[in-house]
Formats: sequence, C-alpha cells, structure tokens
Amino acid sequence: MKKIIPIFYACDDNFVKYTIISAKSLIENASKDYFYKIMVLNTNVSEEMKNKAYTLNCDNASVEFVNVTSYLDSIKEKLPIRDYYSKTTYFRLFIAEMYPELDKAIYIDSDTIVLGDISKFYNTDLGDNYVGACNEQAMLQVNTYGDYVEQVVGIKRDKYFNAGHLLINCKQFRQVHILDSFIKLLGVYNFVVVQDEDYLNLLCKDHVKWIHNSWNTEVFGEVKWRDDEINVLPGFKFINFIMWSKPWHFKDARYKEYFWKYAKKTCVYEETLDVLNNFTDDDRQKAFDGAANLERLAKAEIARPDNYLKLIESKKIVAA
Repeated sequence: MKKIIPIFYACDDNFVKYTIISAKSLIENASKDYFYKIMVLNTNVSEEMKNKAYTLNCDNASVEFVNVTSYLDSIKEKLPIRDYYSKTTYFRLFIAEMYPELDKAIYIDSDTIVLGDISKFYNTDLGDNYVGACNEQAMLQVNTYGDYVEQVVGIKRDKYFNAGHLLINCKQFRQVHILDSFIKLLGVYNFVVVQDEDYLNLLCKDHVKWIHNSWNTEVFGEVKWRDDEINVLPGFKFINFIMWSKPWHFKDARYKEYFWKYAKKTCVYEETLDVLNNFTDDDRQKAFDGAANLERLAKAEIARPDNYLKLIESKKIVAA
C-alpha cells in the first residue's frame, strides 16, 4: 500500500476552477510511489464544481471536499471575529486540530502551478520547526512592505515567509497550541495588510525550516531565490501567481504558459478562458489600484502610533 501524502487547499465556489488546475499540475508531476489525498477546505462549494474536481481522481490521487462549517461552529465562541466563515485563507490554521492523526501536511494556495515532485517537498525534515516555507518576495523587493513587517509585525524582512505553500508540522502545531495562540492574537490585534500571513509569521517566528525558493517562485518583481543555490537547483518547481499576476486576468502575465498548459488538460479550461476574455480594462485597473491601495495601507500601519510592534514595545499588550 502506498504512503499517503495529505495535501490541503482552501477556496470558495468561484475559485474551485483554479484549485482544479493547480491540483492537475501537482498530480501530473508527482512521484507515482505515493498516494496524494487532496482535501479542499470550504464552506460553500456547489455540487457542480465538486463533480468537476472529481474528474482528477486517479490511481495515485483523490479529491475530497471538506466543509469546515461544523468545525467553525464548534469553536465560534472562542473566535473574536464573526466573518471567519468567508475567510478561506484562515482555514489552513485549523488543519492540525481538525486532523489529529496527521504529523504533517502540505497546504497550497489555489493560484499556483506545481512543476516539481511534491513528494520531495513533503519529505523535507522539519525537525521541531512549525513550518517549512520560502521567503516572501514582496517583503524583500518592496521597501514599503519590508518596512511594514519590520516596524509593525516585528519580523526581519528576510525572515518573513509566504504562506501560499507550506509544509505544516501538525504535531508541533498541536503541541505548542498554535490555534489557541492564533485565536488569542486575533482578539489582541487586527492585522489588515497581509492578514493570515502576518499571524502565521508571528506564531511561527524563529521556528521556520527555510526551503529553497524554487519551491515557491512568486510571480512578483524580479524572480529570484534567497541564496546562490540556483546552479545547484536550477529552474523552479512551484509557481505562485500572487497579487495582480493572475494569468486568467492578464493576457501578458509572466509564466502564463505553465498555467494554460495544465488548464487545457482539465474540464474547466473553457470557463477559465472565459474569465480572461471577459476581464475588462476597468477590471485590470481595479487590480492595479488594489495593489497601490495595499501599499498605502502598509504605510498607514507603519505610521500608526498604536500598531502591533509599538503596543508590544510600550508593554500595552503581550507578544504572541
């Protein structure tokens, strides 16, 4: 019997098509020596989209949709916010508690393409680290974002990871009570710039297994990795279409050829192509405006006299 590798996505009904394309690339490039159990955390995916995803089922992979509503209901009294049902990005924080039998698991954002053998990523030795992850390029390449994480979150810009591809040490998450710490932190401070990624970086600070950035190549600014190992590990194994780099929104998106290569192999190709063709110039401008607004928001957080780091330094709140 093949060893099972648990892989999690989280999305709503509108994003399932991109999850399907990402999962298709993952399955095609993964070693056949393992079985990949792909679980999609959600609260509102339609039967129609589920059935489309089930077409990915094969000899070495299966897709399952996990409705997290009942789990959220069971902990809702602990949660200080009330819109968490729609915040799919937070669902990755629940994996360790929802699946107590797992020692570790992979989490992947839906706006990605997996070109490498994901079993090699899974087999990374985490030791006692809470997560295995790669550097967040936005923080390294844009001073505003780098200043934000250093002056608001309290993490050096080169020690801040992207949460779109994680190897989660579920055993450690449970042992050090990451979920409880997250819930407590939610009630203390509301991070509004990168939200779940800020919380994860704070909770996992100094407990990160740094994985070569070829395992999370973000389509952002200059595509580069965290060190000089490019000659040792040439090429990228994972593409992350972050922010305004979506190939289903922009016809000139970088590395779009990898996305469309796998999209064409799925039953959602035509509808994904329709999204691209119906995405207007106004829509594209809104995407660019959103990017500018995010940078302005980061600057505003830096300037706040009561931002998270300043509250910690003034001892008005206790550090996570």
